[in-house]
Amino acid sequence: MRATSERNIVLTGFMGSGKTSVGKLIAEKTGRAFVDTDDLIEQRAGKSIPRIFEEEGETAFRDLETEAVQRAARTHARVIATGGGAVMRPQNREALRKTGDVIFLDAEPEILLRRIQNDGTRPLLQTENPLERARALLKERRPVYLQADMTIQTDRLTEEEAADAVLEALQTGARRVHVNLGERSYAIHIGRGTLSRLPELLDFAPKGAKIAVCANAHIQRLYGAALADSLNAAGYDAWTADLPDGERHKTLQAAADLYDQFVENRMGRDSFVAALGGGVAGDVAGFAAATYMRGVPLIQIPTSLIAQVDSSVGGKTAVDHPKGKNLIGAFHQPKLVAIDVDTLKTLPAREYAAGIAEVMRYGVIASEGLFHTLETRMEDILRRDALLMTEIAAECCAIKARIVEQDERESGLRATLNYGHTFGHALETVTGYKRFLHGEAVGVGMVCAAEMSAARGLVGREFCDRHRALLHSAGLPSTMPSGVDPTAMVDAMKMDKKAVVSSRGVQLRFIISRKIGSAEIRGDFTEEEARAAIEAAKR
Repeated sequence: MRATSERNIVLTGFMGSGKTSVGKLIAEKTGRAFVDTDDLIEQRAGKSIPRIFEEEGETAFRDLETEAVQRAARTHARVIATGGGAVMRPQNREALRKTGDVIFLDAEPEILLRRIQNDGTRPLLQTENPLERARALLKERRPVYLQADMTIQTDRLTEEEAADAVLEALQTGARRVHVNLGERSYAIHIGRGTLSRLPELLDFAPKGAKIAVCANAHIQRLYGAALADSLNAAGYDAWTADLPDGERHKTLQAAADLYDQFVENRMGRDSFVAALGGGVAGDVAGFAAATYMRGVPLIQIPTSLIAQVDSSVGGKTAVDHPKGKNLIGAFHQPKLVAIDVDTLKTLPAREYAAGIAEVMRYGVIASEGLFHTLETRMEDILRRDALLMTEIAAECCAIKARIVEQDERESGLRATLNYGHTFGHALETVTGYKRFLHGEAVGVGMVCAAEMSAARGLVGREFCDRHRALLHSAGLPSTMPSGVDPTAMVDAMKMDKKAVVSSRGVQLRFIISRKIGSAEIRGDFTEEEARAAIEAAKR
């Protein structure tokens, strides 16, 4: 993903994202020529864009835009700023992708509108409620924008900082995603060597602060001790706290053991908990951080793929109960998420593959482009290509960040992230958390969800076949074990957090998808349909 001297740097994004101003700064810093496709359109038409819209209509403008994009794509070593809707035409996306590295400059609608509020040259926003119009357009376009090679969050960046972030990303592959939650906002840093950069990322932590590096013995040997040493060398008071290894230890007892270590090391409310490891470490240490002294700051440092693309982001922390997974927990947002993709190289093959299932889930519910990447680049994914995995982790984190920002406590939209999880969690429960890794169970759960949709006629067989084929290509289970009792699984589902309990009993809710890239929450599927889907997944 490194920009060469010949490849163009292409900036895409919504109006107001800074494509022109940031693009000019990048051109100045790199000695490249700058091209704005809107300028090419106006030169070709001999009139302004608002006049083109007024006199000829949007379709004519889009045709001129396609011509301008094709002209720009034939150049080399340029910085190209595109119009906000240019990438909506597939031929434009393809031309831009071939000519250079495509960077999506992302920002929230309110911020975008604030930047262009005095600009009367935006025909698509000349409405009574421009904010609602911007939100609608951005909702439509964001899935396409996210197909860019990389995304740079610009909400809190100056134009200069945004330009530097783009150049840093092109040079190193490093990425930053912001989770915007008001005073509890935080950054996700993704790339190679992020662990070694952790001390410089802790600009919010005062020197001398205690930091408990919580990890199991294996991760402590690989990374924990060295991380504590680097933090101490930077002026912090870091020490290692021990966690047991494995899902079966994601318990209240494991959290209680951490409390004992915190007290022994005189941890106060101004101390920090660093969760280092996979999903279990993030959950247990995160839950301990959420509840020790009514809450202490948390740093998530995920080392497994499943944690890097999912569980480290969003503030969910929990431990399991014998009757159900993640039943005891708290929402506790981290202060920082630091993702070092080099740690993926030390993962056992089975654990790494299990994480691919969670990436697949993001593709099904939110990004057809991501799903296509999984289908076409599985060989590179399985060999753990660092730059590709940086991009994949960043896209997954960006999708989750946008969902969490709209629904932090899972009252609606955030539940769509549980695609495959209702079936998957039940499968883990009935097999005693011993037979399947979490991602493996979720993969089989997605097959069940697809089969249930197919039985209703909501999707065709191709939809189910693509699920199974992708899981198979990743080396993951793609069928339900024949010995699993569907009734026992449905009983386990009744403890699912998404289930609705009333005086009439328990109503199950499922996440389904009608097509790759979308998801919805449904409460109208019966227990019989769920059991039938489980049986269908066995075939």
